[in-house]
Amino acid sequence: MPVVDTKDLVLLQAKQQQVRNICILAHVDHGKTTLADSLVASNGIISQRMAGKLRYLDSRQDEQERGITMKSSSISLYYQDNRNADYLINLIDSPGHVDFSSEVSTAVRLCDGAIVVVDVVEGVGPQTRACLKQIYEEQLKPVLLLNKLDRLILEKQMTPLDAYFHLTQVLEQVNAVLGSIFASDVLAKEDINDKDNYESALEQVDDSELYFSPCAGNVVFCSAYDGWAFSVGDFAATYAERLEMKRSELEQVLWGDYYYNSKKKSAMPGAQEKAKKPMFVQFVLENIWSLYDIIAVRKDKDKLPLIAEKLGLKLAARDLRVTDPKLQIKTVFSQWLPIDRSVLEMVVRHVPPPNCITEERAQRLLYPANVELKSLPAQTLALKESFKNCNAQSDNVIAFVSKMSPVHVTQLPQNRPKRLTDEELQQRRDEVRRRIEERKQQSDPINLDKLLEGVEQLSTKAAAGVEEAPASTPDPIPELERNEFEFIAFARVFSGTLRRGMQLYNLTPKHDPRQPAHREATTAPHATRVTVGELYMFMGGELQLLDEVPAGNIVGIGGLETHIVKTATLSSTLDCTSFSELSIMATPILRVAIEPVQPQDMPKLIKGLKLLNQADACVQVSVAPTGEHVITTLGEVHVEKCVHDLEQSYAKIKVNVSKPIVSFRETIVPDATVDMVNEAIVKTADDKDVTKKIAVQQTLNKLGTLRVIALPLPPAAVELLEQHANVFQELSATPRNSLVSEKFTALLASIKSQLIVTLAELQLHGLSNLQPEQLVQRIWALGPRNCGTNILLNLSDYEQPDFWSTHSKSSDTDVRHVNDPRRDFNSSLVNGFQLTTGAGPLCEEPIQGVCFAVLEWSVQSEGEDLNARGFGPFSGQVLTAAKEVCRQAFQNQPQRLVTPMYSCNIVVNAEMLGKSFH
Repeated sequence: MPVVDTKDLVLLQAKQQQVRNICILAHVDHGKTTLADSLVASNGIISQRMAGKLRYLDSRQDEQERGITMKSSSISLYYQDNRNADYLINLIDSPGHVDFSSEVSTAVRLCDGAIVVVDVVEGVGPQTRACLKQIYEEQLKPVLLLNKLDRLILEKQMTPLDAYFHLTQVLEQVNAVLGSIFASDVLAKEDINDKDNYESALEQVDDSELYFSPCAGNVVFCSAYDGWAFSVGDFAATYAERLEMKRSELEQVLWGDYYYNSKKKSAMPGAQEKAKKPMFVQFVLENIWSLYDIIAVRKDKDKLPLIAEKLGLKLAARDLRVTDPKLQIKTVFSQWLPIDRSVLEMVVRHVPPPNCITEERAQRLLYPANVELKSLPAQTLALKESFKNCNAQSDNVIAFVSKMSPVHVTQLPQNRPKRLTDEELQQRRDEVRRRIEERKQQSDPINLDKLLEGVEQLSTKAAAGVEEAPASTPDPIPELERNEFEFIAFARVFSGTLRRGMQLYNLTPKHDPRQPAHREATTAPHATRVTVGELYMFMGGELQLLDEVPAGNIVGIGGLETHIVKTATLSSTLDCTSFSELSIMATPILRVAIEPVQPQDMPKLIKGLKLLNQADACVQVSVAPTGEHVITTLGEVHVEKCVHDLEQSYAKIKVNVSKPIVSFRETIVPDATVDMVNEAIVKTADDKDVTKKIAVQQTLNKLGTLRVIALPLPPAAVELLEQHANVFQELSATPRNSLVSEKFTALLASIKSQLIVTLAELQLHGLSNLQPEQLVQRIWALGPRNCGTNILLNLSDYEQPDFWSTHSKSSDTDVRHVNDPRRDFNSSLVNGFQLTTGAGPLCEEPIQGVCFAVLEWSVQSEGEDLNARGFGPFSGQVLTAAKEVCRQAFQNQPQRLVTPMYSCNIVVNAEMLGKSFH
């Protein structure tokens, strides 16, 4: 297929019914990039012979060296089906390595479907499971590609019948993973309170379109490296006339336990039972096996022309002279079973176009999960229609940016040398001739030779067609301040038409249209105005300039690097909500400290870390309390990539990398009952005296007193608080006296009831007779960061603000007793608790699973000025006293350091199970 003009692709962008947005997902080394190469080669961008070797979408040097993909790359492809309908395929190739799983999340959000690639020899890998789960959560339409069938022939040397049974098992593995994900989701949503219904929720849902089946057309068998692929439908079309069967009927029986009865001219079930060859083996696999046998095993070149003639192939004389059997296989098979025809035809048939977004997916993307739809304004709810229909004519422009992609300024199309037109070349030649004639008349013959040399050089440059900038133009930007990289927003337009120079709002996650102030341009606190810069079409490592992009297409947006760090929602109206956050497959766990080899290069390192934080979707850059610059990554390969980017691109300095920093937690445990040799410990009266473990601290002016005891929380309570940390974080971030949805209120009530059950095991040692229900009501705060696993419990006579209600936060109106002088210093005490839980006394690591019970908090304010006596503001004294008393209470108990544990599931084939134990 010839190279397609960009103008034709731009015209197809407006025809939404003929646009498909897909990504390629798989475990590492299962053949994603090789498949992408074969599809790119179908557009004539690269040679078909180089597909699988060039790795066109792996544009980084370290990607080529390691042979793995490290970033998501997009390219727009043209496809014409057998009905001569034109399609635009926006293809995103994503990494399979677990260290770069965040790149998969950025790709999945922008697509409507996914090609799941599975190596038929290795089977379903851990990342395959993770990808299938993410596809299900994001509600994409998946299609399956069983890759590397050539390995079954040449490496495993299976017979066609053995290969068929092996393929059946691999397909069952994939469907089993899908089924378990589906069942877990359905059972999680089941109403267990409905006691009259004895049927499982699984019996009431339809899973008929969930699974992969070759008969349904959503499975393709292929060898991406050898450049061939086929679906059951391809062979059904070939054999329908010969077997005297309808194509639709043949598609249903060509895969499965069916054999062909030549006498009855029909397919019969029970091939395995009657020891007959399945039709898939007889009509499909045996043909492929025999062709491989002739070319690769027996290397019988004489039969090639005859085979090509029977298959209707046109082989050139040079193809027949090739000695490498792999090249001959690629030449023959790529003509007989072209990979782009089968794969892209499956994509066009099964992946929905952008204007067919389901109601459920539109609601999941557009509206936060914990927000009741009834509470949203009518203007916000009305956006869903143009969003679902992907209306390019809508006045409401909505786009989502999934990541910021760094591009070197020399790679931008506006900075590339421009090719001269034929007219401009002719003008330059005429100018050269005119100058020669003038100089001939004015100059002496001695200087004529030098003149001719200069003119000849000018003519050579003009013939090369490169237009040079005038040498006299000064560079207005100093060398040190020039940015070598420009960040292009990797985005998709969901509604309206995006145009260059358009003014839009950048909506942060805290933007909430339910608040009237958030919908006013002058008062919106979490929305900023941005101007859309250049628009680009992604073509692998290259970019093409666009004037406008209609809804339903993937686009690169320039000019947003100062406004967006990683992800963002862009909208022309403030009635739009901020999109739900990306579901990350893995959490960054590996922390290392970075420092420059030369101390004077520290400013360059800081600038480089800012660029790295923006360029990498999953890296976390922070400054430790010790002053170290720390990056948190997903694994060792991710660390090496980040360090390489810092040294070669962003900071361009040599850096020292520390050994991995292990995160610890500090906690306390109940008193031991047995010693190291399992003998009971006899406790004296002093040991049983709980009052000795109570910490007492006064403020510096001796007018405030705090008595606190630290108690270990029950493990069930710690697990509950950790599980719902995001809920408490949202509760603390909710503005005071603001309305929350009924769903969020119900969730809080559920957590509250579960916490009552778990706190029944909390040992108070007779310090209080309160019931668990009352203890939950007396929770003052959680820490650290208002969402941790530590509780500040109020057992004093002070009336603390209601932790569970958004109507009462730390302010003057929160406290019921207005005359209580302690109300002014409520936040100071809580902040002291937060500081202690954020950095414990053992080694300044966060505290976990501790209940700090405040037994007394008294302030003597009669006739005294609390801020007098030269000890500074009383609020600061309370904060310091609260921090110290919590640390003392913690140290009065048996202390422990909690080390992290790495948990993973190891999945192997049955034949490898014994070796995995060794």
